[in-house]
Amino acid sequence: MRSAGLKVIAGKEFRDHLQSRKFHLIFGVFLVIAVIGLIGGAVEYQKQLDDYNKNQAAVSDDEFESHSYFSWKPTILSAFNEMTTLMTTIGVILGIAMGFDLITREKESKSLKILLSHPIYRDEVINGKALGGVAAIALAMGIVLVISLAIMLLFGIVPNFEETVRMFLFGALSFLLVFSFFAIALFMSTVAKDSGSAIIYTLIIMIVLSSLLPIFTYGSVYTAVFGQPPDPPETSSMIRYGGGGVYVSSAVAIDVEGVKSDPEVDEAWQEYEEKSRAYWEQRQAVNDAVSLLSPTSNYQRLALAVTNPQMAQMMKNSYDPISADDEIPQDGFSALFALLGDMAKNIAALIITPALFFGLAWVRFMREDVR
Repeated sequence: MRSAGLKVIAGKEFRDHLQSRKFHLIFGVFLVIAVIGLIGGAVEYQKQLDDYNKNQAAVSDDEFESHSYFSWKPTILSAFNEMTTLMTTIGVILGIAMGFDLITREKESKSLKILLSHPIYRDEVINGKALGGVAAIALAMGIVLVISLAIMLLFGIVPNFEETVRMFLFGALSFLLVFSFFAIALFMSTVAKDSGSAIIYTLIIMIVLSSLLPIFTYGSVYTAVFGQPPDPPETSSMIRYGGGGVYVSSAVAIDVEGVKSDPEVDEAWQEYEEKSRAYWEQRQAVNDAVSLLSPTSNYQRLALAVTNPQMAQMMKNSYDPISADDEIPQDGFSALFALLGDMAKNIAALIITPALFFGLAWVRFMREDVR
C-alpha cells in the first residue's frame, strides 16, 4: 500500500524530533522565556485593568477621551506581545534546527541510498519527513497554548470566547511562521551537500527575509532610493501636525471686530500637502510590498491584529491621521475579521512561503541523483 511507507517515515521523523537533544534545548529555552513573559504580562494586565477602570470613571463624559487610546479596554492578549518577539527569534531558530539536516544527514550517513533501495517511493520519503516535522511543530505550539491558558487561570484570568478564539488564531499564525523557516531549511537540506552548508544557506535567507528587507523600507536606505520627503513652504499660515510625517494645511476664518471674513487658503501649503501625502502613500505602498516577502513581517503584523486590533488599526492609519480617528474599530469579531480581511495578502503570503519552499524541496528531492 502506497501510504504505508509515508506513515512509517512520518512517525519515525516525529519521534526523532521529540527525542532530539537540539529540539529539547531550543524548545526548553523558548518555553522558559515564554512562561516568564506570560507571567509578567498577566501581572501587567491586572495593573492595566485597574487603571482602565479608574480612567473610565474619571472621563466617562469626555468625548475625546472616550475615543482615545486610554479608553481601550485592556486584554490579556496583550501579554502575547512578548510571545511575538520570541517567535520571530527562538521560534524561527527552532524551525531551522528541525529542518536543516533532514536530507543532508541521510546523505552524510549513506542511509538515504539504503532507504531508497527498499520498496518505497521517493515522494513518501520527503512527504513523511515534512509531515513528521509539521506534527512536531504543531505539538510544540499546542504545548505553548495550553501552558499559556494554565498561567491565565492561575492568575484568576478567564478568557472569554473571543479571547480564546484569538489565542488559537495567534497559535495558528505562530505555527505558520515556524513552519515557514522549517520549509526553507528543508529546501536547503535538499540542495546543500552537507549539513554545515545547509545551515549557513538557511541563516543567510533568514537574515535577508527577517532583517535586510524590513530595513530597506526604513530610514536612509529608502530615501537614498526614492528621495527625501518634500520640504514645507515658508509661510505664516496655521498648520496642524499629524502623525507619520503628514502635515495638514488648514484654512482659517478671520474674525475682525465681529465680522467674519472668508477662510484664507494657502496654495503653497495645499500643494505641499498633496506632495507630502503622495510621498508617504508611496512609501507605505513600497513598505507593504517588500514586507510581503518577509514571513516575520507578515507574522508581526497579523499577530498584532489578533492580539490588539485597535493598536494595529491605529498603526495602519499612521500615515492618514485625519481618517484614523473615525476608523478605530470597536471590540468584537467584526472589527477583528475586518482587519484580518484587510490583511488578506499578508495571510496569503504567510501560507504561500512554506508551500513554495516545500514544493521546491519536493521537486529537488525527486530529481536527486543518489549514488
